[in-house]
Amino acid sequence: MLFSPFLLVALFSLLGTASAACTFDLNASSPANPPHFVDAFGKIIQPTLQNGVRIITLDANQQITVACEGTSNLLTATSAQFNSATCSSAGSTLQVGTQNLGYSSLGCKTAVKETIKETGTCMTSGTQIEIGWQVNTAYINQLTVCHVKSTANTLYSINTISGANIAADDKANLRPSFRKGNYFVGINPDTGYSQAGQNVSVANIVGSYDLAIKYIDVGKSYYFARGHLAPDGDFIDAGSQDATYYYINAAPQWQSFNNGNWKSLEFGVRDLAISRARDLVIYTGTYDILTLADINGVQKPIYLAKDANNNNVLPAPKYYWKVVHDPVTNTATAVIGINNPHLTTVTGADVFCADVCNQLTWMTWPNRFDITRGYMFCCSVQSLRNVVAHAPNLGDLSLLV
Repeated sequence: MLFSPFLLVALFSLLGTASAACTFDLNASSPANPPHFVDAFGKIIQPTLQNGVRIITLDANQQITVACEGTSNLLTATSAQFNSATCSSAGSTLQVGTQNLGYSSLGCKTAVKETIKETGTCMTSGTQIEIGWQVNTAYINQLTVCHVKSTANTLYSINTISGANIAADDKANLRPSFRKGNYFVGINPDTGYSQAGQNVSVANIVGSYDLAIKYIDVGKSYYFARGHLAPDGDFIDAGSQDATYYYINAAPQWQSFNNGNWKSLEFGVRDLAISRARDLVIYTGTYDILTLADINGVQKPIYLAKDANNNNVLPAPKYYWKVVHDPVTNTATAVIGINNPHLTTVTGADVFCADVCNQLTWMTWPNRFDITRGYMFCCSVQSLRNVVAHAPNLGDLSLLV
């Protein structure tokens, strides 16, 4: 078949327009305080990993908002907080007003800052709290937690892992300190989580400082870490990672477990999202209260702090659990870990559902039955909810295997 010269010109013109895009190499030219790029659907545009390089790609003529979220924050190149921009031609610049700016010129005055807001109630006594991003009049949710203020206890978090983008997470970002926000009133979680504070709290509960320092043994990683529920590693840009560092998104977790089988689970879930190129909805929660034997051999519930009325608060969970839901196939699996390296044996009563871990093709542990690293077992999501009332009510779904 022959084409006229005019048709060929038009065809090549269309192909050129389709291929013209803006690409930004985040490894090579990131500003000190990167903004968020927000698309027309109110979604933060994240990089993908291409040949080991973190790349943001925009379509030709795509219009976005360049956002510097946070009070008094602004894009230094324009002195405006929210800026309309267009990918007007192929290359690595954006048209922002009358300026064509490369990524290194798109720095904010300060680091982008998340917004925290209460959006309702959860369970009987919990407050539903969202952490996200205010862009003009739109609010972009990043994660949701159910937090019980009276006991300084978070029951669960909800977040999404983006399978197309999570491999391009900012691994160079330095971890910030955990923050109280407007919560933990009359409570000092920094002291509660400190080694000295843990020794004092446990000693008061078990009736002996000598016994307490046997339980809290830093050399064996037997101390309580600030255990992320929605972990920073589930998020991609530095601002989103930093937004996870709130005490409402954490609970006391033995470090040997936190850095052991639980860490393996977090990596395994992210690898699953990457390998299947799926967005996975992740529910992470706590259940029940850890107990340790006092000087008389009586099991006592462990808390790391007291409130202004001298009530025990900030409980150490007995269990951590995570539900991994694939909305495309509508399948889900619950994975549970026992948060107690001082157990001598795990009984049938401790494993409260039929263990289906052997059916999972996407998850392995070096030793999931190692109590010191966190004994792990798996359930259907319905079996978890039969025991844990605040687990997600997804119905009787088939296993995500």
